[in-house]
Amino acid sequence: MAANIKFATDLVTFYAPEYWGGTGDMSDLERVLAQNGWTPERFWERIFADVKAAGLDGFEITFPPGNWHSAVEAFGSATGFADALRHHKLELCSGYMSNRIPGTTRYANIADPADHAVLAEMADQYAAFLATCQSDIMVVSLPLRTSLLADQPVFVDSRMAQTIADALNQMGYQARRRGVKVALHPEAFSMFRNSRDVDLFMLATDPSYVHLCPDTAQFVVAGSNPIDIVARHRDRVILTHWKDATGPAPIDTPIDDTIYDTQVQWFAAVGQGVVDWPAWTRLLRDIDYRGWAVFELDAARNPVADLKQIMAYIKSSLQHIYK
Repeated sequence: MAANIKFATDLVTFYAPEYWGGTGDMSDLERVLAQNGWTPERFWERIFADVKAAGLDGFEITFPPGNWHSAVEAFGSATGFADALRHHKLELCSGYMSNRIPGTTRYANIADPADHAVLAEMADQYAAFLATCQSDIMVVSLPLRTSLLADQPVFVDSRMAQTIADALNQMGYQARRRGVKVALHPEAFSMFRNSRDVDLFMLATDPSYVHLCPDTAQFVVAGSNPIDIVARHRDRVILTHWKDATGPAPIDTPIDDTIYDTQVQWFAAVGQGVVDWPAWTRLLRDIDYRGWAVFELDAARNPVADLKQIMAYIKSSLQHIYK
């Protein structure tokens, strides 16, 4: 399996304040880092050391503090960060794109055509960084849905999908000019969450510019089967996120500012939930997937031990399926 799939983790795995010597939830992390003297340089050196200690080949950068702006601040430039990666014998497998407009507190709205140009420019700048670091995948997600019985529901229909697809195509084009591919990633309570949403947005977007990053847990929590989805859209898959889940969330789960904390109750580490991992591995073998498996543990208090446990499970239970 190691010859075909390389292993990484999303940096959100390391976002528990306890891991950095503080208390609170993920929203307190940047405060904890500042109070405890974790400069960008120290932050990244610990990330490098512990990703390596977990036995992984690389990692996916994400929203702050482990984002590309922080990497540039710590090492002076994208080239400096790339040199640090090589020094630690690690790879940057991919980068998750935050929609927060640099230098502001505002998030660009992909469903609003007025923000499409700024999103394309942000994708271009991010792709330049990723390409310098020898990474060729940019991960993008969509906005949250509204609650099922919200007073003002937002309907994710073909008109909404086409508006969003226009932005995704432009972002994908700008990234492609840099040698980077855009991959759409599901979130269990977002506009891109389940089997129907994948069919809709894969149809609405241009396959030359928009690809798919399936996340096993997000699909399960949204009530869909990740294996069926990937089998149907195998030609669009360029990256895979591996996470387990305990089962679907109730359809009437309130979707508000607390949803990212709420959803953690349905997530689990690989091998500790309902995902059929042998079937998933057989599918990746059968479609000849050769790329990254990215683990995500949602702010683990002991990330190195947890990641080592996942790797042990893969070696003992899955590696013989796809070598």
